[in-house]
Amino acid sequence: MLAREKSYAVQKGADFNVNVRVHPCCTIEIEIPEQGQHLSPSLEQLHFKLHNQGMMLVVDQNEAGTEQCQELLLSREDAMELCRMINEVVEEHEDLMSALC
Repeated sequence: MLAREKSYAVQKGADFNVNVRVHPCCTIEIEIPEQGQHLSPSLEQLHFKLHNQGMMLVVDQNEAGTEQCQELLLSREDAMELCRMINEVVEEHEDLMSALC
């Protein structure tokens, strides 16, 4: 199992990409180079919201007692691809863990 990595274009007027890496241990890294941001949420902190211009990737962050969220508008195709990639990594991890038991 290897980490899977992909770059996605952010929609809605922003002209930059986000780099997403999904690790075999079911962790995820989101890098937004143009904004100097690096997010490392758990998969439980991610969800998608339907938007009239695509799909919003929402990262819920609980830092120092405050609840913040980062929203990134992706095309529907990119959001579905990211969702599939996450599901594949989770399934591979579950298969590996069950084989070890």
